[in-house]
Amino acid sequence: MKSPDHAAKRGGVPRNPAPARPVREGAVARSGKIENLLNWIKSNSIVATVIALTSLATPVVAFVGQTSDLMPVVRKTLNIPDCYRYSDVYYDKFSYFKRDGQLWEEIPRDSGDNSYEFREVHRTRDEIELVNLTERPEMPEWKLMSVSLPVCGGTARYSIGVPDHWVDMYEVWTDDGTAVASSERH
Repeated sequence: MKSPDHAAKRGGVPRNPAPARPVREGAVARSGKIENLLNWIKSNSIVATVIALTSLATPVVAFVGQTSDLMPVVRKTLNIPDCYRYSDVYYDKFSYFKRDGQLWEEIPRDSGDNSYEFREVHRTRDEIELVNLTERPEMPEWKLMSVSLPVCGGTARYSIGVPDHWVDMYEVWTDDGTAVASSERH
């Protein structure tokens, strides 16, 4: 009987007990490393699931990203502003609104000591609504004053008493200059 080391003793090529796989012409046979990797992926259900979901989601994400008509619908559904972010500072010709947590401060450009404080009460993808907290002697109904800042810049509005009766104030813009060209700022 021949020992298992018989092929090595013969000095020839050792015999492989597994039959050779037929290789199609032009095809590359899988190397042992690739085959081991594929077997590992097949045996690991979490990895296989992630790879499958990624391969299914990639064309959908690419389609959504390239379809310009679909992006506004996606942003609206996910409550993302058209400018993709909320700003913490809104400028106008006379002052600027600056956020600190839930409080906002309106700081006039010509007199830094005379500022007004507001509390943020509501935020949507289109506007940030503020309620006045600072007493204003010239305005008897100062406790009923609300300000609406457009998230992406545009016309700020205010209301006194009746929330559905908004009055246009002035144009505001964000740090990146959204809504007003730089020549119109000064």
